[in-house]
Amino acid sequence: MTDKQKIEKLKHAFEETIWMAIRYADGRHTYVPSMVRDAIKDFKMVFPDWKPKPDGIIKPPNKEDLGGMNFESDHLHDIF
Repeated sequence: MTDKQKIEKLKHAFEETIWMAIRYADGRHTYVPSMVRDAIKDFKMVFPDWKPKPDGIIKPPNKEDLGGMNFESDHLHDIF
């Protein structure tokens, strides 16, 4: 397998799993949303034109869902 083929395989694997990671992390009040953001940031360093496929499940939080220990950054709607 050539290096180019290996890179394409890894890209495909990332694309096939990142949507699940986004759904899992969205709205969690842990370090998981920042881990997903970091993974996407690193991926975009290699593939700068890449964007995650739109996901109708991921929506901005309601105002009443924010406050206290619930941060805007816990929600991943802004990565699309």
